[in-house]
Amino acid sequence: METEDGFRETQAVNVPAVRSILVCLAAAMAYGQAAHDPQAVLDAARSRLQAMAQNLEKYVCVETINRSYYQRVAPRKAPATPAPPPACAPPPPNDPYQLATTDRVRLEVTVSQGAELHSWPGATRFDERNVDDLIRNGPVSTGSFGAYLNSIFGQPGVAYQYKGEQTANGKTLYEYAYQVPLAASHFEVKTDTGWRPSAYEGEFRLDPQSYELASLTVRTVDPPVGTAFCQAGATLDYQRVHIGDSDLLLPRQAELQIELKNGPETRNVTTFANCREYQAESEIVFDDSASTGAAAPQAAGRGRIALPIGLPVTLALTSPIDTAAAAAGDPVEAKVVKGIRRPGSSEDLVPAGAIVRGRIRRVEHHLLPSPYFRIVLAFNRVDVNSAISPFVVRSEPDKELAEKLNANFDLRDTGIWYWGVGTFLFPTNKPEIVIPAGFESKWSTLATGGR
Repeated sequence: METEDGFRETQAVNVPAVRSILVCLAAAMAYGQAAHDPQAVLDAARSRLQAMAQNLEKYVCVETINRSYYQRVAPRKAPATPAPPPACAPPPPNDPYQLATTDRVRLEVTVSQGAELHSWPGATRFDERNVDDLIRNGPVSTGSFGAYLNSIFGQPGVAYQYKGEQTANGKTLYEYAYQVPLAASHFEVKTDTGWRPSAYEGEFRLDPQSYELASLTVRTVDPPVGTAFCQAGATLDYQRVHIGDSDLLLPRQAELQIELKNGPETRNVTTFANCREYQAESEIVFDDSASTGAAAPQAAGRGRIALPIGLPVTLALTSPIDTAAAAAGDPVEAKVVKGIRRPGSSEDLVPAGAIVRGRIRRVEHHLLPSPYFRIVLAFNRVDVNSAISPFVVRSEPDKELAEKLNANFDLRDTGIWYWGVGTFLFPTNKPEIVIPAGFESKWSTLATGGR
């Protein structure tokens, strides 16, 4: 079509270009609409998150859990008409919580068939027991490493609802609510009769441009009868971690808050580090039920040392224990100060200088009513000329000091797991202490048989 401006040739020559531009503009508009459509963003993000959750099975990370325990410090006043408040009633404003105790736990974690598996750091195989059987004391949870991704974004029966746009760190995010009903839930809580499934709900935020998960919250809904808590909730902030040729989506930090029925609260803050591809290796294991899981040198062999019960042992730490970083689960080594021998014998069953290995069992900082640190150690093997033998010893706690500090030694442990430990108390007003290398402690052997 000829125009009055005489641009016929130019117009005729540029018709294909104009069409191309229009096609590109239409495609861009369609992409923009899809990219900003909440349902399309959710569908694309779910697909990516499911793939990432499956990819986690190839990796293992070190999981550090810092736990804080709060308690009421103001005495309650009896009501005029005695009537017990509901078990989960909030405390009155004049009955605040104060931080009473902290501790730290360290594990290695991976995912297998949608479930998280844990082990002690440095161990060469994962434990199939529940994580609370591994840690045994204090509140623990699973899901942060990858199980939440699979359960919330990869399972049928989950309901989603778009809540609108939110801004975080200068970035526009889409916020969604979700509900996982009891019938679709793989979320289990501990009750007085065992583990029971619980419905849960929460919110998550997605980047509508990259489909990245930015944050996630999880809250229990109507916990089953017999639980020790009123409410449990977790908040997770995510980041990408590059390992080898792959990217993992892991929480930058995961915080779990539990409101107990008897009033106190606990908070767990979990971080992940030292992620790597998982490779199984062999390990010498003497007793699966009682072992602290300390990793042994692969070149070492099994020993044949048999120790009777009650022989005195003096051990000296080979490395310091810094409470600013140490955690339950960390490996610990000590040196035998004086040869271990039977009464009346001149022959050493274990020579001086032999190295014993085990793990830190507890790293606790108590603030109320008296400030002190409690460090619990356990050893389970001794290296004599590169031969590894079972080695179980016990160190009696200072009962007089424990009474003075009002220290509680109750642990949810039984048998040799409980007896084969040493508990050490360090009164101090300092926020951190270092137990130096060379620190000596007195122990006595528990019976072990040669193999």
